[in-house]
Formats: sequence, C-alpha cells, structure tokens
Amino acid sequence: MIAAVDLGSTNFKAALFAAEGQRLSEASLPLPYKIHTGERAELDPETVEKTFLALLEQLVRSADKPLASIKRIALTSQAQTFLIATAEGVALSPFYGWSDSRAEEAATSLQSRLGESFHHHCGWPAVRPGLMLSKVLWWKERHAWDKTFRIISLPAYLAMVLGAEHGNDANLAAMSGFYSLADGKWWQAALDASSVRESQLGTIVSPGCPLAMRPSHIPTGFNRKLEIIPVGNDHTAGAAGCDCRPGNPILTLGTAGVLYRHTGMTPGPYSDTGLWGPYPQGGYYELQCLNHACSALDWANQTLLGEVESPRFAAISAEVKVDSDTPLFYPLRWGTDQAWIGQGTVADKAYAAFEGILFALKQLAGDDFTRTDQAITLLGGGSRLDF
Repeated sequence: MIAAVDLGSTNFKAALFAAEGQRLSEASLPLPYKIHTGERAELDPETVEKTFLALLEQLVRSADKPLASIKRIALTSQAQTFLIATAEGVALSPFYGWSDSRAEEAATSLQSRLGESFHHHCGWPAVRPGLMLSKVLWWKERHAWDKTFRIISLPAYLAMVLGAEHGNDANLAAMSGFYSLADGKWWQAALDASSVRESQLGTIVSPGCPLAMRPSHIPTGFNRKLEIIPVGNDHTAGAAGCDCRPGNPILTLGTAGVLYRHTGMTPGPYSDTGLWGPYPQGGYYELQCLNHACSALDWANQTLLGEVESPRFAAISAEVKVDSDTPLFYPLRWGTDQAWIGQGTVADKAYAAFEGILFALKQLAGDDFTRTDQAITLLGGGSRLDF
C-alpha cells in the first residue's frame, strides 16, 4: 500500500491507497506551532515528529491495516521549512516555517552578493527573509556553527525518522535559495555566500524517486523494505493532481494564498514577482504567493467571534450591504490593530476580511483572475467556505 502525506502549514494530511489505486482511508491532524505570528513561525521538532507518526497510525487504523502494510510513503511539503541539526540528525533548532520573516538583514546582504542572477538560478524574484538560505545565515550569526551541522528540510527530517538518508527532491530544493535551476544542483555561489557546504544540505533526487534508506534505522512496526518518495512542494503536487495546464490555473486558499499556473515549455523567469520552476509533467510553472490568507482569516474570525472556523463568520459576511463606509482589511497586517481601517459592525469587518484577502490575491494574479475564457480550480481549506 501507498501512504500519500501532505505536510501542510496548517494541517498534516494523508491518504492510504491500495496498489491498484483504491483509496482506503484518509486522516488529518492540526500542526501545533510553538510560535506563530505575522513575523515568526516556529515548530517543535519532537511535536512535529509525534504528529507525523500519529497521522500514520490513524491512517492505518482507519483502514484496519498494520503499519507494516505500507510499502511506500510519498511526501509533499510546505516549502522552505527546515531546522539545523547535528551530523547525527539531532535537532539543534526549532523548525523555522517558510513564513518566518526575521532574516531581513541576512536577505539584504545575500541579495547584494548574488545580484540579478538570483531569479534565474533559484526562481524567486529576489532573496527573501523567508528563504532557507536567508534564515541559515541569520541563524549562523546568532549561534556557534560547525561544518558538520546539517540543514534539514521538514520532509527530509521526517523521512530520516523513518530510516531514510538525508535527501531532498529537486522541486523543493529549488525553493530553498541554495539550489540552481540553471545548473541542476546546489548552487556554488549561494554556498560561498553563506559559507555552507554541499554535504550539509543532503543529496538531491528527482521528484518521484525514492531516497536511499538505512534499513537498521527503520522504526519498529514499519515495513523493513519501506520506500520514502519525496514529490515536491505541496502546491506543485496539488496542481499536478488537478490537471493544471495552460489556461487552467489553480488557486489554493490555505495558510497562504497561492495562484499556480502552467507557463508552457519556455524557462522563466516570467514576471518580477512570481516564483518559477520545472513542472513534473513537463514544462514550467509560476506561482504567486500571498503569505497570509487563511491564517489572516482565522485570526479575523477569532478576533471578531472568539473562535476559529466559525460557520457564522461566512454567513454574516454574506449578508453585508457594501457601501463606501465598509471598512477595509489588510491581510498582511493580521495580528495588529492596523488590520482593519475604518469602522463598522462585526459583520462589516468579517466581510472586509474576505474582501481584503481576495483583493490582495487579485493584485498578485493580475489578468489570471479577470479572464473569462478559463476556469480557476480552487483548493485548500478556504475553498470549503460557501462565501
């Protein structure tokens, strides 16, 4: 059997499939953050590991199967979330989430060293504070550093828990800032700029190819011939599963808001703001990302109604009669007293939260949101809201 696992930013999700493709069960567990604000995102490694193993246990229990019946585990993941560990894989830091933006000074320094070529090598328009590359340099400036330390992505760490060697797939590596799309390997200029060794980042495999295993490290109860297969970032996996192609973009309303489109066969970059990279089924993709979508919506819900995912939130929003006095909401200001501008009722502010998030996405997406000759496939927790 095959377990497909999505290491998302809000929940870890999984489905169990028979060899013939029949789905046998599914499971989901919330991801408990140690710290989660507009600027900081930290996860406790032990809690992450326990959540992951509990998810697999729940998955097989629902299907009335033993853990050993899982022959393959496919891992797709939120981008750039990582930790620092010893050579043996013992965590020295928390997991730093992709939305953690404290490494601004490090990003500025790296941008001056790597220059305009960055967008061609790494896909991002510029070096960002949230990149693994930036946060590694930020961490090194605050802690003692050793050339034997490992820099381990979230899926690589959990794969190692199950007995895999330290490795990454090229799709996810290309979002780290350390990898060169042009060269197809870890980027020497980024390694030099951060004084990081290639060996500290692990090996690279193509998405869909199994990682090398250490059979003696496979935990008790798991299949002794278990295969761990990394399959890229979560948005690429979702897009491939929903037949993303030119003219059929994907909009994901998860913790972040992401518009993902297939760009054809010509390599990027395609715009000054989008992330680009290779698409698993051929050609290339570009995605535009609003760092806070449902994270901002959940906060607005909690602030206004005292609970997250209240069904009343969408209901009262839909009843609002919008006029020039309706307040505005800025999703990137969530968690502050500047999130709403203007006065209004609770319902007015709830409506403004939806409107502000969608307007911010429209600004990112440009013509992809306003064309009438194509459909947009909607994914993520926010897609379940009637609003």
